[in-house]
Parts: sequence; structure tokens; C-alpha cells
Amino acid sequence: MNARTGRFILRGMILLAAITWLAAVALAAPGAQGGAAQSPGQGQGAQGGLAQQVQKVQQPSPFAGTEDARLGVWAGAWEESVRFAGDPDDKPSGTGTWSARVFWGLYVVINYELKGPDGKYHAHAVIAFDHGAKTYRLWWFDDGANIDEYTGAWKDDNTLVFELKRTSEGKIFRERLTYTHVSEDEVHTRIEQAFGTEPFKLYLESAAHRVAMAEAQGGQNQQRQQGQQRRRPPGE
Repeated sequence: MNARTGRFILRGMILLAAITWLAAVALAAPGAQGGAAQSPGQGQGAQGGLAQQVQKVQQPSPFAGTEDARLGVWAGAWEESVRFAGDPDDKPSGTGTWSARVFWGLYVVINYELKGPDGKYHAHAVIAFDHGAKTYRLWWFDDGANIDEYTGAWKDDNTLVFELKRTSEGKIFRERLTYTHVSEDEVHTRIEQAFGTEPFKLYLESAAHRVAMAEAQGGQNQQRQQGQQRRRPPGE
């Protein structure tokens, strides 16, 4: 199998994981079948059966290894405060919420929402370890029709760094995302941007704290992300 074929297969698996996650959320949401919301411990009828099916889909893959398992620290539900460049240290101007789930022990699928000075922003992301290239990858899809792909590596036991390089409006644009797993219940994010060979400049920083899952679990396997914001080049 050549490298190109391998990439197509990996992307196909990632898209399948994303679709499965969205379907599971839709089916498990309270009232999704037109009935009343159920409290924990209920759901022995149709929704209970669907939850069991979802759980079976998410059995760990035999290909999942140590590098894949390390991504599990981001799984769960999180709330964060977001400080953009120029915000006072004690007065962040944004707040974010995001949830991350693990699929097959291989992929972390993320839904993200930000409330900032420019209004609301929504995004969907997938993080995975590329077994062929021996690197981590992050795919980011947002409501501004942006589709970005980052490559990354662990800087140390608790810090995962991703970088992107692409052309934006005829200029080389670079971005660096640094995710720090401070503790089981706290994650810090730092986003830096630059054009051409200019040094990176801070775009935003955030501190996220773990919260209880607000939606029905649908039998999903929780383990232990991230928060990001609409990526606008500096000075835009």
C-alpha cells in the first residue's frame, strides 16, 4: 500500500468517526425521539438499545497503541476562559465550551463553541496519531468554511504542540497551537500566528476546566483537549 492510498484510508476512517459521533449525539439527546427527557439510570427502552449499539461500535481497535492512548487526556466536557492578545491578564474577553470523545481508541472528536467579542464561533475537530507518518494530526473544521490540517508532537509528557503552514491571500501564514495538560481537570491552550518568516505573535490563551457532561452519554467511553478560536491573521 503506497503513502497516498494510506492517507485516503486514514481520512476515510476519521470522517467515519466524526459521522458516528454526530449520529450518536443526535440519537442520545433528550427528546430526540419525541419523548420526555430521561434522567440518568433510565433509557431501558429504545434509547437504551441505541446506547448499547453505540458502545459496541466504539470497542477499542486492535491497532490502538500507546501513542493513541495519550490523546485520551483531552476527552470529557470543558469550560474555558479565553484571553485574546491585548486583553488584560485579569479580564479575558471570551468564554468557550467544548466536549471531546474517544473513538475506537484511535481518534478524539471535538465539538467547540466560543463566545467572544465578535460573537459566537463553532468548530468541529479530529485529533489522531498517524501510524504511517509517526506524527500527530489535527483536522479543524469551522463555521467560517475553514478546513485546516496541523501536524504535531509531544514537547514533553504534558505538552502537545501542533503547527500549520499554508498560503493566505498570497502570503505564507503559520500557526502554532500549544496544548498543556496541567492536571486531570485543567487544560491550557496557546495560539500563536505569523506571516512569512516573522516571529510568532500571541493570538490567544485559554484555561479550561473539566465539568460534568451536560448531554446523555449514549454509552460512550469517557476518558480524560483544547479550546481554539476563529483563526484570523494578525491585524485583520
